[in-house]
Amino acid sequence: MASASLQFFAFILALFGVFGDITATLLPNWKVNADVGSNIITAITQMQGLWMDCTWYSTGMFSCTLKYSVLSLPIYIQAARTTMVLSCILSAFGICITTVGMKCTKLGGDTDSKSHACFAGGVCFILAGISGLVPTSWYTREIISNFLDQTVPESSKHEPGGAVYTGFISA
Repeated sequence: MASASLQFFAFILALFGVFGDITATLLPNWKVNADVGSNIITAITQMQGLWMDCTWYSTGMFSCTLKYSVLSLPIYIQAARTTMVLSCILSAFGICITTVGMKCTKLGGDTDSKSHACFAGGVCFILAGISGLVPTSWYTREIISNFLDQTVPESSKHEPGGAVYTGFISA
């Protein structure tokens, strides 16, 4: 079994991953479209996330609309919603289980049961990472293929937003 300081360092990294995973799931900027237009006064930035679409105007106004209908969404957004929530849940289970199994805690009993708990927590983190990496990769693929498609007008093209990068780093 690893030393207590190594376990604590890995636990801190896992906490950062959990917070990043939750942040990526909730952020509205998975897709970003900056339309400056003819002048900077009327610049509009449109962001699309898993749960809402937001528009930011250069005047400082900001408005968001929730995506209520699940069935009207494209399949990659439905899958991303599901797997990102699954990733958050698995990460939370991983935190709880790993806390019991760490050497620096008084929970969990003998060293054998603590090592099994750490292993189970690690499996939860690996599954959470995979279920966070798959939707971000799929979403990025959809954005890039749409961006490179010559039949799509320039005003409908988007770029990956900060939430996608947060999702990759967290995974």
